[in-house]
This record gives sequence, C-alpha cells and structure tokens, in this order.
Amino acid sequence: MSASEATHRPRRLWRNRVTLAGGSLVLLALLFILSLLFFDFITEHPSPYLGLFTFLILPGAMVAGFALVVLGLLLARRRVRRLHGILGRVEYYPRIDLNDPAHRRVLVRTGLVVAAALPFIGFMSYEGYEYTDSNEFCGVVCHAVMQPQFVAHETGAHARVECAACHIGRGASWYVKSKISGLRQVLAVAMRSYERPIPPAITELRPARETCEECHWPEKFYGDQLVTLRHFAADEASTPRTVRMILKTGGGDTSVGPPSGIHWHMAIGNRIEFVATDPELQEIPWVRAVADATGKESVYRSDGLAATDPPPAGTRRTMDCLDCHNRATHVFLPPSRGADRALRVDPALRGLPYAKRELVAAAAAAYPSRAAALAGVAGALRGFYGREYPEVVAAHAAEFERLIAAARDIVERSYFPGMRVDWRTYPNNVGHLIFPGCFRCHDGEHLDAAGRPLSHECSVCHTFEAPTDAQAETWVETAGFAHPMPLEGVHAEIRCDRCHTGGVGPAATCEGCHADVVGYMAGTLAALAAFEVEADPMAGEVDCTDCHDLSEPLDVATMGPACVDCHDDDYADTLREWRTEADRLLAAAEAKSEPATESVVAAIRRAGPLHNIEATVEVLTALAAAPPP
Repeated sequence: MSASEATHRPRRLWRNRVTLAGGSLVLLALLFILSLLFFDFITEHPSPYLGLFTFLILPGAMVAGFALVVLGLLLARRRVRRLHGILGRVEYYPRIDLNDPAHRRVLVRTGLVVAAALPFIGFMSYEGYEYTDSNEFCGVVCHAVMQPQFVAHETGAHARVECAACHIGRGASWYVKSKISGLRQVLAVAMRSYERPIPPAITELRPARETCEECHWPEKFYGDQLVTLRHFAADEASTPRTVRMILKTGGGDTSVGPPSGIHWHMAIGNRIEFVATDPELQEIPWVRAVADATGKESVYRSDGLAATDPPPAGTRRTMDCLDCHNRATHVFLPPSRGADRALRVDPALRGLPYAKRELVAAAAAAYPSRAAALAGVAGALRGFYGREYPEVVAAHAAEFERLIAAARDIVERSYFPGMRVDWRTYPNNVGHLIFPGCFRCHDGEHLDAAGRPLSHECSVCHTFEAPTDAQAETWVETAGFAHPMPLEGVHAEIRCDRCHTGGVGPAATCEGCHADVVGYMAGTLAALAAFEVEADPMAGEVDCTDCHDLSEPLDVATMGPACVDCHDDDYADTLREWRTEADRLLAAAEAKSEPATESVVAAIRRAGPLHNIEATVEVLTALAAAPPP
C-alpha cells in the first residue's frame, strides 16, 4: 500500500475495544433471546421467570451493548481529533465487501464461531430456564429472606408445586405486577430494610380461581370425610387420646347436591364478602352473603351497628379458597403437633416419662438463634431427664436420643429467630384449634338484621364418633365432643385457641388461666406494684369453686347462694353494693383518659374488682383524685 493510499484510507472508528465489546454483548444477548423465545414457544406452561430474562434482563443487556458501541465510537472520534486535528474520512461501522477475499475469510470465521457457540448458548439458556423455574431459585438464591417460607414449603403438601405457579401464575398483567413488586423487594434486601417477619401475602396473591383452581376443581369437592386425630396427654405416660369425627366438607355445586357443609362457602352458588380491620384478616366485624340464584342478601355484624349501616373501614374482600386455606403451603409446625407426630410415628418414645410434656416445653422455649435452639432443646431434655430420671436414660439411651432428634426437627421446621418467625407468627385459618380460624366469623356474635347469629354450633361442621367399648373401636356411635377436661358454664363457650397455643398450655386449674385473679387476691398483681395493696382476707382461704358455680352465669346473683353458706343472709346485697361502687370508680378513673391510668384500670377489670374490693377502692380512688401530669 502506498503512502498516499494509507493517508487517504478511512479511519475505522469502530475498531476499538469498547465498541467491539458492546457489539459482542449485543450479539450474545440477541442469541440468548432467540434461544429463550424458542423454549417459550415449545413449553406448554413456561416459567414466568423465563419472561423476566427474555423481555427484561436480556433486552437490557442489548441496550447496554448498544450504549457501549456508541460510547466507543465517540471516544475513538475524540481520540482521532486530539491526535490529528481533523477527522478526514471515517468509518463508524464495518464495511463488508464479499468481492474482497479478506472480508470473505473474516465472515466465514465469524459464522463458524457463531455456529459453534449456538449449541452452548442453547444449553445454557435451557439450564437457566430450568433453574429460574425452581423453588431453590425463589427460596434460596433470589429470596434469602424467605428462608422460613422456603423450609415450610419444602416440608408441606405443595412441595412439588413451583413457587411461581401460585405467586405469579399465567398472564402478562400479574407477571408485570410481580416483577414491579420484585424490584422493590430486591432493593429492600440490598438495603436490609425488609420487614421481619415478612408480611403474609394473602392480600397480594391473585384470586384462587386463577391459581388454586388450576389443580383443584371446586365443583368436584363434595361429601363428608372421616378424620382421625391422635393426641397425647402431658402426663407421665403421655396417654394417647383418639378423636374421630365426620368432617362435613359439603360443597356448593347444586348439580351434585344441595349446598352444605364447610365448602358451602365456595363462590359457586353464592358470594360472600367481608371486611377485615387488621392486616392479617383476623378481625372481621362485617360479613355479607348473597345468593346468586335469588339475589337474597344477608349482612352479619359484630360491631353493634345495624345491618343497613355502611360497612366499617378496612380491607374488603370477596371470599375465596385462600381466606380459609391461607397457609396451604407455608405451614410452621407447632411444638404440640410436632410432639404428637413424633410419639405417633415412634411409639417407643412414650417409654420415657413425660415425653410429650418435655418435648413441647423444650421446643417451645425462646432461644436467640437457630443454632442456640438446636443446642438448647438437647440441653433442656438432658437436664430434665438427667436430674429426674437418670436410670431411665441409661436403660433407654437410644429412645432418648431419638427424642432429642424429634425436638430438633420441630425447631428446624418452626423456629427462625433471624426473621422473627415461629409457629405463632402467621395465623392458620383452617380449623380453630390454635388460631381463631372459623371463629373469626362463626363466633355467635355476628348478628343479622333480625338478631340471628352466624351459626357456631360444633354439629354444623363435625359429627364426633365414640367407640361403643374400649375393645371394639370399629363399632362407634355418634356423640358430642368430649373435652379431656370437662367444660361447663362460661367455659363451654370458650374458644379453643384461648388455651391451645401450640406450645406449653396453661395448667388445668383455675389459676392456669386466671393468674391475674389469684395475683389480685394475693396483692401481688404486677400492674399494681406501685400502690402496695394488701391481700384480700379470703386469699388462700377459699377455692374459686367455693364461690363460683361454673354451670351458672357469672354474675353477683349466682354467687349469692354460695356466700350465705359462710356469711350472713344479706351478704348478697353487700356484693351488689360493692359491684355498684366498683363500677362507679372504674368509670371515674377511665374518664381521665391517661395511659398510665388506663393500664391499671384494664388490669383491675381483668382480675375482677370484687376479688379484692379493698384494693379496688384504694387504687381507683387514688387514680381519680390524682392531678393530671
């Protein structure tokens, strides 16, 4: 080439590292996009995360590549100007001349490289597609803060269902919504500003018709189910107790039977709406049921307002599967149920005294971390049995080690201190044993316009069965539910979750639930420590049942006959006077509307003002007379 040709040859601005790197990035992104579009086309139910890469991440990479191409050209142009002063003839993009052998050789080599790279790109695209559709990607790599939910999912009934199937599902609108939400969550994780615990997603999930009903067909759910539950007592022998019941599942499709049972609530022949006043949808003061066929509407309220009044403020929802089955996948194992399962699977553990009680106590204790919990349950069990039953541990060493392993399994499935999550964090609305569940609405306090309550009788949903004799458990008879501890009077209507917490339950005594009453009578109630109250004269002298007949309503009138066994005949009148005076003093103290006063008044109301009438008069008189702060 002559000096003249070299001088007049165009300056190839595109031949710089930045532009070439940008061009390579554009080419690779394009090849990956084409590959993923192919998998999207041939897959019947493509992963929503496939669209994340195909339509967001890889196009973003292409835009970045084009930006690098332009940036490289601008930098090269600036460098030429600085070195030579003038641009002269320049080439901003490659010129291809197939008549030129050198160009043909470059084009052939480029084609061979692309052809060799295509299988690799296809393989990587497919593997990436498969991985982004996995639960591991959602629960571990992408969402580390979701460890509690991931662990619960992997041990739950829907472990084979991919996270995206329920949390995103099909369709562009929910896909875009989920990705926008995901960007916010990624930022929160990067800034470590996410909430602990992660709020439940019930109000963010798409309707069950678009997710759950892809597998579960509501019209085909109908009939009754026999359910057998095997519990163990907290006594020395961990005594087994079997509960058998017919669960009236029912259904809502009139083509297979009249709407009835629990699944009457399915939105097939009727529509149910409700308003919840808390984020977890546990406080529901307003419910409306509308029959599709007739248009008949019934409104039930528990807030004391008329059915015709406007609904209260709060979250308004049309009921679907998720309002009852809100933890269908992410269930955290309560220690009490975990202990029942361990003793049911491994009956030999019942050879250890108080196995159920100690297993629950160890697993339900508070620990600062998961590592501390795993070590703590072992230490608690070794400490108790080593102190109380060393000979049993020596004789049943293998069973004792399995008991420790069972406690650790419960902890691993239900205890996540880093995210402030345990079995109590997220209410489970199926049933009503540990959480209010059905009793959120069916509590007997939701009344319609005529004053009729939503039914809360056990027989509406269950029929219990009892063996006709202990040796022939297959012969049963219909019976009411028999609680291990007889419940009568006011206790017959108490909600199950008031005592059943999933952890260590209250002692089966009056004091087990009414510790405030006992403390008030003894003058040791912590809320009144500043007042130095004296013990009531009857503290320690009488039992609760000496005054209270649990089969009668709890009021002064029913206590009168019991009082005259020890006191004068007019003692019932004295009780009424005390009740009137206590009500007056409580109202006067509450009228001050001061936080410190309100907490003391609330403590006295819980403890019962008549359980220490002298302390009630002394404290409330002082509160009413105290000047405002």
